[in-house]
Amino acid sequence: MTARVTPLALGLLAAAGWAAALAVLSARVELVLVGLGPLLALGALARRAPAPAVRVEHAVSADRILEGEHVTVTVTATADRPVALLEVLGPLPAGAVVAAGRRRAALRLRPGHPAGFTYEVAFPGRGVHDLGTIVFRARDRSGLRAWEGRCVMPHVLRVYPRPTPLRTLPRPVHPQASVGDYVSPALGEGIEPGDVRPFTAGDRIRQVNWRASLRLGTLHVTQRQRERNADVVIMLDTLAEVGVPPGTTLDHGVRAAASLATAYLARKDRVGLVSYGGVIDWVRPASGRVQYERLADALGRAGVIFTYVAKDLGVVPPRVLPPRALVVAVTPLLDRRFTRAALDLSARGFDLVALVVSPVEITRAALGPARSVALACRLWALERRAQLADLRRQGIPALPWDPAEPLDVALAGSGRRRPRLAIAG
Repeated sequence: MTARVTPLALGLLAAAGWAAALAVLSARVELVLVGLGPLLALGALARRAPAPAVRVEHAVSADRILEGEHVTVTVTATADRPVALLEVLGPLPAGAVVAAGRRRAALRLRPGHPAGFTYEVAFPGRGVHDLGTIVFRARDRSGLRAWEGRCVMPHVLRVYPRPTPLRTLPRPVHPQASVGDYVSPALGEGIEPGDVRPFTAGDRIRQVNWRASLRLGTLHVTQRQRERNADVVIMLDTLAEVGVPPGTTLDHGVRAAASLATAYLARKDRVGLVSYGGVIDWVRPASGRVQYERLADALGRAGVIFTYVAKDLGVVPPRVLPPRALVVAVTPLLDRRFTRAALDLSARGFDLVALVVSPVEITRAALGPARSVALACRLWALERRAQLADLRRQGIPALPWDPAEPLDVALAGSGRRRPRLAIAG
């Protein structure tokens, strides 16, 4: 703890100095007596006083939450000796707001009697925050001396993007061999009927199609289509963004990626992530609850890192980008390097779908309702329409999405995709 002189002591010293100066200028002895009182009060500062043994602790109600949720911070202070006044300032990370209570409190401590306060902190946007630093100041009874200190207890809080339920998803062209929810052209054990053929030795009785057998006069069985899962890789564009947090194009793209990942994981698919930006980061495709935690943690940390260097997807291992995977590219199309990377994946035979986050309305809201802004946004919208048309001519299904609308509206057009013949080797 660091000992400091309070503003009250400095004020008393200034008052004593002014009284002495006026006494000399006016030759009045009573002004000397007026300044003598503050000087006597300041005599307490000459005595060395031990710093109070104050212990400040805090607890946070959760370490993982979704956007918009609250956490409760509980601060507790104890002391071995009486403390006349203890000012405590609780942690509040950047981008967070106090939803209930106050993060600043003045406490009076008695030995063996802890005192504390609680307040709630809301996090409108995603991110990784540290709620581990508390600043406090203890004052003596006279109010002339103070001790300042910090209590550092690392507590990392992860705020995950909030996913939205999706009813429509881009369907993969190449399902995998594991059991899942996608109907495969291959015949075998399954639910969906695929074909009817004559009964042969080894067929099960429960496979007999009695209606067809009675009509044709011989036993026939129903062959069913197998249910398979898929490898899905979400490629997130982190090269550039526009807007104000937590409503930037990257924030909306992260929420869309979280919604897609949640929906595909619910279908027993293996889902991975590639963050394509100044630094290429990835999460290997996998399934299950643990995989959701990995993806949510990576999406919560996603941010724009500026660079002039064009990144090469060749550095991504094949186990992160499986050859028969469905790649969903989430991008605002603000940097041509991401467009070139998407075209490269398409040329290599990947099953690629582009979910394009529109930055037009986000920019319009950030700049204000000026006529010049409206005209510029209209021209920008026309340019982006041409970009989407160019992607479609290149064979990439481009799904435009206005963040003001539900994501299902944009994904509704993904069902008209045609299967690709080329497969990445």
